[in-house]
Amino acid sequence: IDIIKIGDRYMKIRKASQEDFLKVHKFTTQCPPLENYPEHVYKIILRYFGDYCFIAEENGQIIGFAMGIVPQSIPYTYFLWDIGIDPSYQRQEIGTAILREIENELEKLGFIRIEVTIDPINTSSQKLFEKMGYKNISGKERNTIKVHGNIAIQDYYSPGRHFMLYEKQIAKYDK
Repeated sequence: IDIIKIGDRYMKIRKASQEDFLKVHKFTTQCPPLENYPEHVYKIILRYFGDYCFIAEENGQIIGFAMGIVPQSIPYTYFLWDIGIDPSYQRQEIGTAILREIENELEKLGFIRIEVTIDPINTSSQKLFEKMGYKNISGKERNTIKVHGNIAIQDYYSPGRHFMLYEKQIAKYDK
Protein backbone atom coordinates (compact mmCIF):
# COMPACT_ATOMS: atom_id res chain seq x y z
CA ILE A 1 0.00 0.00 0.00
CA ASP A 2 1.33 3.39 -0.96
CA ILE A 3 0.08 6.70 0.37
CA ILE A 4 0.52 9.34 -2.30
CA LYS A 5 0.15 13.08 -1.98
CA ILE A 6 -1.23 14.89 -5.00
CA GLY A 7 -1.59 18.60 -4.46
CA ASP A 8 -3.16 18.95 -1.02
CA ARG A 9 -4.85 15.54 -1.17
CA TYR A 10 -3.73 12.15 0.03
CA MET A 11 -4.76 8.90 -1.57
CA LYS A 12 -3.96 5.29 -0.94
CA ILE A 13 -3.16 2.86 -3.76
CA ARG A 14 -3.58 -0.79 -2.87
CA LYS A 15 -4.04 -4.14 -4.52
CA ALA A 16 -7.66 -5.10 -5.00
CA SER A 17 -9.21 -8.17 -3.37
CA GLN A 18 -12.20 -10.25 -4.37
CA GLU A 19 -14.20 -8.61 -1.58
CA ASP A 20 -13.98 -5.35 -3.57
CA PHE A 21 -15.90 -6.70 -6.56
CA LEU A 22 -19.28 -5.05 -5.84
CA LYS A 23 -17.68 -1.69 -5.04
CA VAL A 24 -15.60 -1.89 -8.22
CA HIS A 25 -18.65 -2.83 -10.28
CA LYS A 26 -20.54 0.19 -8.91
CA PHE A 27 -17.50 2.45 -9.46
CA THR A 28 -17.18 1.50 -13.13
CA THR A 29 -20.81 2.50 -13.77
CA GLN A 30 -19.81 6.07 -12.85
CA CYS A 31 -16.75 6.30 -15.10
CA PRO A 32 -17.67 6.54 -18.76
CA PRO A 33 -16.27 5.56 -21.23
CA LEU A 34 -15.09 2.68 -19.01
CA GLU A 35 -17.03 -0.45 -19.88
CA ASN A 36 -19.14 -1.87 -17.10
CA TYR A 37 -19.18 -5.65 -17.00
CA PRO A 38 -21.55 -7.91 -15.04
CA GLU A 39 -20.74 -8.22 -11.34
CA HIS A 40 -19.49 -11.79 -11.67
CA VAL A 41 -16.74 -10.71 -14.10
CA TYR A 42 -15.24 -8.48 -11.40
CA LYS A 43 -15.56 -11.28 -8.85
CA ILE A 44 -13.66 -13.68 -11.13
CA ILE A 45 -10.95 -11.20 -12.15
CA LEU A 46 -10.37 -10.00 -8.58
CA ARG A 47 -10.34 -13.54 -7.22
CA TYR A 48 -7.84 -14.90 -9.73
CA PHE A 49 -5.91 -11.78 -10.75
CA GLY A 50 -6.36 -9.51 -7.71
CA ASP A 51 -2.61 -9.15 -7.32
CA TYR A 52 -2.67 -7.39 -10.69
CA CYS A 53 -5.60 -5.06 -9.97
CA PHE A 54 -5.25 -1.79 -8.09
CA ILE A 55 -7.57 0.59 -6.29
CA ALA A 56 -6.89 4.25 -5.50
CA GLU A 57 -8.87 5.48 -2.50
CA GLU A 58 -9.42 8.75 -0.75
CA ASN A 59 -11.12 8.58 2.65
CA GLY A 60 -12.13 4.97 1.94
CA GLN A 61 -13.86 5.82 -1.36
CA ILE A 62 -12.65 4.41 -4.66
CA ILE A 63 -11.41 7.22 -6.90
CA GLY A 64 -9.48 5.08 -9.37
CA PHE A 65 -9.27 1.49 -10.46
CA ALA A 66 -7.02 -0.57 -12.73
CA MET A 67 -7.67 -4.17 -13.68
CA GLY A 68 -5.19 -6.41 -15.41
CA ILE A 69 -4.49 -10.03 -16.21
CA VAL A 70 -1.43 -12.09 -17.03
CA PRO A 71 -1.74 -13.94 -20.34
CA GLN A 72 -0.04 -17.32 -20.23
CA SER A 73 0.60 -17.20 -23.97
CA ILE A 74 2.78 -14.05 -23.83
CA PRO A 75 5.59 -14.54 -21.28
CA TYR A 76 6.52 -11.72 -18.88
CA THR A 77 3.66 -9.57 -20.18
CA TYR A 78 0.84 -7.91 -18.26
CA PHE A 79 -2.36 -6.92 -20.03
CA LEU A 80 -3.94 -3.82 -18.50
CA TRP A 81 -7.59 -4.50 -19.20
CA ASP A 82 -9.18 -1.41 -17.67
CA ILE A 83 -8.21 1.79 -15.94
CA GLY A 84 -10.69 4.37 -14.76
CA ILE A 85 -10.67 7.51 -12.67
CA ASP A 86 -13.72 9.04 -11.00
CA PRO A 87 -14.73 11.92 -13.31
CA SER A 88 -14.47 14.46 -10.47
CA TYR A 89 -10.83 13.40 -9.92
CA GLN A 90 -9.69 13.33 -13.53
CA ARG A 91 -6.76 15.48 -14.70
CA GLN A 92 -5.25 15.38 -11.20
CA GLU A 93 -2.42 12.90 -11.92
CA ILE A 94 -4.26 9.96 -10.32
CA GLY A 95 -4.03 7.86 -13.49
CA THR A 96 -0.31 8.58 -13.62
CA ALA A 97 0.11 7.52 -9.97
CA ILE A 98 -1.79 4.26 -10.54
CA LEU A 99 0.24 3.44 -13.65
CA ARG A 100 3.50 4.11 -11.79
CA GLU A 101 2.38 1.79 -8.99
CA ILE A 102 1.47 -0.93 -11.48
CA GLU A 103 4.78 -0.59 -13.33
CA ASN A 104 6.79 -0.69 -10.09
CA GLU A 105 4.94 -3.76 -8.81
CA LEU A 106 5.26 -5.60 -12.10
CA GLU A 107 8.95 -4.84 -12.47
CA LYS A 108 9.55 -6.29 -8.98
CA LEU A 109 7.73 -9.44 -10.11
CA GLY A 110 9.91 -9.84 -13.21
CA PHE A 111 7.55 -8.60 -15.91
CA ILE A 112 9.17 -6.91 -18.88
CA ARG A 113 6.27 -5.32 -20.72
CA ILE A 114 2.71 -4.05 -20.43
CA GLU A 115 0.08 -4.13 -23.16
CA VAL A 116 -3.13 -2.10 -23.20
CA THR A 117 -5.82 -1.52 -25.79
CA ILE A 118 -7.34 1.92 -26.23
CA ASP A 119 -10.48 2.92 -28.08
CA PRO A 120 -9.40 5.56 -30.65
CA ILE A 121 -12.12 7.92 -29.41
CA ASN A 122 -10.75 7.79 -25.83
CA THR A 123 -8.28 10.65 -26.18
CA SER A 124 -7.85 10.99 -22.39
CA SER A 125 -6.47 7.45 -22.10
CA GLN A 126 -4.35 7.91 -25.20
CA LYS A 127 -2.76 11.08 -23.75
CA LEU A 128 -2.14 9.41 -20.37
CA PHE A 129 -0.44 6.36 -21.83
CA GLU A 130 1.65 8.32 -24.31
CA LYS A 131 2.77 10.68 -21.53
CA MET A 132 3.87 7.60 -19.57
CA GLY A 133 5.95 6.26 -22.49
CA TYR A 134 3.55 3.76 -24.05
CA LYS A 135 3.76 3.35 -27.84
CA ASN A 136 1.06 2.43 -30.34
CA ILE A 137 2.12 -0.92 -31.81
CA SER A 138 -1.08 -1.58 -33.74
CA GLY A 139 0.91 -1.68 -36.98
CA LYS A 140 2.64 -4.88 -35.77
CA GLU A 141 -0.69 -6.69 -35.69
CA ARG A 142 -2.99 -7.73 -38.48
CA ASN A 143 -5.17 -5.41 -40.57
CA THR A 144 -5.10 -1.81 -39.42
CA ILE A 145 -7.40 1.07 -40.08
CA LYS A 146 -7.12 4.82 -39.46
CA VAL A 147 -9.66 6.03 -36.88
CA HIS A 148 -9.71 9.66 -35.73
CA GLY A 149 -6.20 10.04 -37.14
CA ASN A 150 -4.87 7.02 -35.20
CA ILE A 151 -3.69 3.66 -36.47
CA ALA A 152 -5.92 0.99 -34.91
CA ILE A 153 -6.40 -2.74 -35.41
CA GLN A 154 -9.47 -3.26 -37.52
CA ASP A 155 -12.27 -5.22 -35.86
CA TYR A 156 -10.03 -6.00 -32.86
CA TYR A 157 -12.79 -6.92 -30.42
CA SER A 158 -15.64 -7.44 -32.87
CA PRO A 159 -16.74 -6.14 -36.26
CA GLY A 160 -16.63 -2.36 -36.09
CA ARG A 161 -14.76 -2.25 -32.74
CA HIS A 162 -11.38 -0.98 -33.84
CA PHE A 163 -8.86 -0.57 -31.01
CA MET A 164 -5.28 0.61 -30.72
CA LEU A 165 -2.73 -1.71 -29.11
CA TYR A 166 -0.11 0.04 -26.97
CA GLU A 167 2.88 -1.36 -25.13
CA LYS A 168 5.57 -0.23 -22.76
CA GLN A 169 8.80 -2.03 -21.96
CA ILE A 170 9.26 -1.81 -18.18
CA ALA A 171 12.45 -3.88 -17.97
CA LYS A 172 15.13 -5.16 -20.26
CA TYR A 173 14.47 -8.57 -21.74
CA ASP A 174 16.92 -11.00 -20.16
CA LYS A 175 14.69 -13.96 -19.44
